[in-house]
Amino acid sequence: MSPSLMRPGGSQVRMWFWSLVVARHLGQILRIWLALALIIVPVSPAHADLRATPIWWDQNSVGAAPDWHYRVAINVPAGATVNSTVKVDVDFQVLLTTMGVTGTFDVNSPRVVRSTGALVVTQEFTDSVFADATDATGNARGEVRFILQDAGATTYFLYFDITQNGAKPANPQTPINGNFERGGAGTALPPGWSLANKVEATLDSEIRPSENPTITSDGTNLINSPRTTDGTPRTGQFSYILGARTNNEVGTGQNRITLERTFTVPATTPGNFSLRWRPEGWDSNVNGSNSWDFIRIQIVGTTTTEIVGPTLGNYATIPFSPNYGTNQASATEFGYRHYNGFDMTTNQVHQLGMTVPYAAEPWWTRTVSLAAYAGQTVTLRITTSHTVLYKSWFHIDDVEWSVVTATLGTPQAFGVNITGPATGGVYAPGQILATTVQVDATPTHPTAPMIARLFDNTNTSVGTDFLLYNDGTHGDAVAGDAFWTNDGLLPAEPAPTIPLSAPTSGGWTLRVYGRDGSTSTIGALAGLIRGPGSGAAAETQANFYNVDEIAFSVQRAAIAVAKTSSILSDPVNGTINPKMIPGATISYCILVSNGGPATATTVIATDSLPAQLGYVAGSMRSGTSCAAAATVEDDNNIGADESDAVGASFSAGTIIMLTSSLTSGAAMALLFNALIQ
Repeated sequence: MSPSLMRPGGSQVRMWFWSLVVARHLGQILRIWLALALIIVPVSPAHADLRATPIWWDQNSVGAAPDWHYRVAINVPAGATVNSTVKVDVDFQVLLTTMGVTGTFDVNSPRVVRSTGALVVTQEFTDSVFADATDATGNARGEVRFILQDAGATTYFLYFDITQNGAKPANPQTPINGNFERGGAGTALPPGWSLANKVEATLDSEIRPSENPTITSDGTNLINSPRTTDGTPRTGQFSYILGARTNNEVGTGQNRITLERTFTVPATTPGNFSLRWRPEGWDSNVNGSNSWDFIRIQIVGTTTTEIVGPTLGNYATIPFSPNYGTNQASATEFGYRHYNGFDMTTNQVHQLGMTVPYAAEPWWTRTVSLAAYAGQTVTLRITTSHTVLYKSWFHIDDVEWSVVTATLGTPQAFGVNITGPATGGVYAPGQILATTVQVDATPTHPTAPMIARLFDNTNTSVGTDFLLYNDGTHGDAVAGDAFWTNDGLLPAEPAPTIPLSAPTSGGWTLRVYGRDGSTSTIGALAGLIRGPGSGAAAETQANFYNVDEIAFSVQRAAIAVAKTSSILSDPVNGTINPKMIPGATISYCILVSNGGPATATTVIATDSLPAQLGYVAGSMRSGTSCAAAATVEDDNNIGADESDAVGASFSAGTIIMLTSSLTSGAAMALLFNALIQ
């Protein structure tokens, strides 16, 4: 607005308005410095990618290792009942690839978690079994089994990780151990199992790896002794051996070994029990006979069911000894002394209708219904008996019951959530965005695990990446808690700051990245995990799990400055119709107002008096308006009355006015007198 000047002879008033920070009056320069402050606007918390359905599982706390970074839903079908064995094949490499993650799968990391957030009590991951077959180890896939604790269609979650995020300890939960993969070679008592009635200590009863030992039997008139035997597990790396393979049988009585475990049969939909076994050796037995070397497998509950054994019979389809018969085998009679003759004579002719090849070493499978044991806790009892001469032994593998096949959902990764500042806020140029972020799992990137970036209304990155901290020294509520913060108060931790040149506009974004130790196959930042089906490289919340963002607006404070003057007196006319002549006293008022909407902080106005004006000492007044400028200010701002929060002083020909804060709609005024020289 142009200045207005009244004609001489009247009261002379000059008035200017500034929307800029520089204005001129009579050769003077009025300068205003200001930093703009945040307007606090009530808004709802940001809705982010933080996993919340269910809450991300952690065995201790987010700030304490170990933390899991990935999970996938296990969908248990309708009709499944409590105590069922849920089985699912998992290719973790495929899951990692889906999330754009490269790294080394941690074989110890799989954990099955209920929807309640509690670990499943009985569970196991078998690295060497996939699709019911032996699988190579170290290829990031295998079989997961667990005992169902919640009936019906239920979603469990399988958590897993890579070694780059910190090695995980072995799963401490009780394993099902149906494949005898726990404990390693030589383990006599695999987890979940017990031994009973081992009469002779020299008999074999232990977990064995895949092997092909050459065995020599005791006894007379032997055929195929010594014999290189097949010790390959049916699936996986290990099976369990019972009997006399390492040492000869001793004594004249029956030497028994019993391997047992208990399990609870589902009360409804009990399903079946199945087991695989392999007889090997030179001895024999017959239906109904307990005299010589045999295996007996039973389910013991309110009743006892023999699944395999001489009492059950049916040797031709359920062989319980490596040979059949009570006599020494010959060209015309089946019996003992030849290796795995089954129902054959020594000239390899079947007598009971079996089709297995002579001296073969097949695995046999037995499956029975558990309907008679619905709701009962039963004992699986596996007993072998060995008498006097002719070695025999048995392998056990792939024990399972009440199996329900589940399916996998979509893999997910840990989430982050900006808890401060709030989304939808209005911020001002120069404002520091003190940032606090909650995380599901500790970010593990080696140099920049948690960073923030600022984007302007054109989606252009502003400034550099800003590190956030979680070490107990940068504003954390508790050292090692679940929050990463950056308050910008320490020189070592710059925080995102709205540029002073930022225009008033919407569409600004604060984005945070919680980076783990993986290498991303999409996007520029390593350690980001993309969402399902997201092929986009834009590192936004929409595309990546461990990214969160808030949108906000920038608004500048509208500062206006008005300077008015009036003639108080002159040496000729005094106070009556004074004129602007040498010796006249002029009253000036500088009014600085904030039209909003932002609050201005650290507002400083200076006015340098020209040479033809001399400041009248002791004339300075301040207030919220020119009319209310009544607070007395000392010329040098020493010992002055500062009750109105406006500071003012005169020094070296310059008027200085300042305040720490000027809210929207507020103003400050400075009144002083000058003498025309």
